[in-house]
Amino acid sequence: MISDNKNTTPSPVSIVVAARNEARLLPVLITKLVSQDYSSFEVIIVNDRSSDGSEALLNSLEQLSQRLKVIHVHDLPEGWNGKKNALQLGIEAAQHEIILLTDADCIPNSNQWISRMASSFRENTDFVLGFSPYEKKNGFLNQMIQFETLLTAIQYLSFAIKRQPYMGVGRNLAYRKSVFLKHSFQGYESKTGGDDDLFVNAHATAANTEICIHPDAHVSSIPKSNWRDYFRQKVRHLSVGKNYRKKDQTRLGLFALSSLTGWIMLFWAILASFNIGLILVIVGIKSLSFYVIFTRSGRKLKMNMAYWALPFLDLCLNLYYPMVGLVALIAKKVKWS
Repeated sequence: MISDNKNTTPSPVSIVVAARNEARLLPVLITKLVSQDYSSFEVIIVNDRSSDGSEALLNSLEQLSQRLKVIHVHDLPEGWNGKKNALQLGIEAAQHEIILLTDADCIPNSNQWISRMASSFRENTDFVLGFSPYEKKNGFLNQMIQFETLLTAIQYLSFAIKRQPYMGVGRNLAYRKSVFLKHSFQGYESKTGGDDDLFVNAHATAANTEICIHPDAHVSSIPKSNWRDYFRQKVRHLSVGKNYRKKDQTRLGLFALSSLTGWIMLFWAILASFNIGLILVIVGIKSLSFYVIFTRSGRKLKMNMAYWALPFLDLCLNLYYPMVGLVALIAKKVKWS
C-alpha cells in the first residue's frame, strides 16, 4: 500500500491547520503552504482562542493571499476539546473533498508536499498516511526523540503496508471530507489528543488506506527542547492509546512487553553469571537484527540519526516508557498546546 503516485489528475485540496498561540511560527508556515506547487488548493488556519496576537497577524496575512482563509474561535463549546473543535470548524468550512492536515509547528520539506499526498488518493482511498520527522538538534533528548519517531513510524507504516492500519500522525495526514463529516470525532470529542490516530484507528481499513513516504511529502516538526515538555507530550500520546481497538492495544502492548522483557532477561542473565559467551551471542543477534531494521528504515525515510547508539537508545526508551505509561494510565486530563 505504498503509493506510487500514478494518479495524474490533480484533485483540489484543503489544507487545515489548528493553531493556538503560534504567532511566532505562523508566518513561515503560511508562506510555505501558499507557495506549494499545486494547481488547486486552499489553506485554512483555525485560530483557537489565541492570546499572543495571532488574530491580528492572521487577519493581515489573509489579505496577502487569495488561497488563505482564516477562522477565529473565541469560545469553546461545552464538551469539546479545543483542538478537535478547531479542526471540526476548519474541515466543515473546507471547499474541497481532500483534507490535508498538519500542525502550526511543522514545515513541508518541499513545494511538492500537496502534490505527493494528493496523488496518492485512488478511487477507493479515504486515508493517506504521511511521515513527519522531527528536526535534528544537538543533545541526548533529541536523539531519543529521533529514535522514538523512527520506531513509531516503522510500526504504523509497516502495519499499514500489511493492510492493518491503526494510526497516523496529524502532522502529515490526509483523508476525505465526506468520511470525516460522516463520523467526526464522535465519542472522543472531549479528549485531548487522538484527533489523528483515534480517527484513523476507528475508520481506516485495509481497502481504503495508502501511505506516502516520498521525501518530497515529508513534513518536519520542531522537537521538544526539554524533558518536561517531552514527558507531557508522551503522556498525551500514550493516554490516547487506551482508546485504540483492543486488537491494536494487544499488538502494541506485546511489542513493548517483548522489548522490555528482552532487556530484563539480559540483565538477569548477567547478574546470575550465566555463560557470558551465550549472553554475547544473544545480545549480538538482537543488536544486529535491530540495527538492520532501523538503518534500512531510517535511510528509506531519509532520517539522519546516530545509528551506532541504537541499542543504548532502545534501553533508555524501555526504561522511560513504563513511567510515561503509568502516568498516562492514571491521568484524568491533559492539555493541548
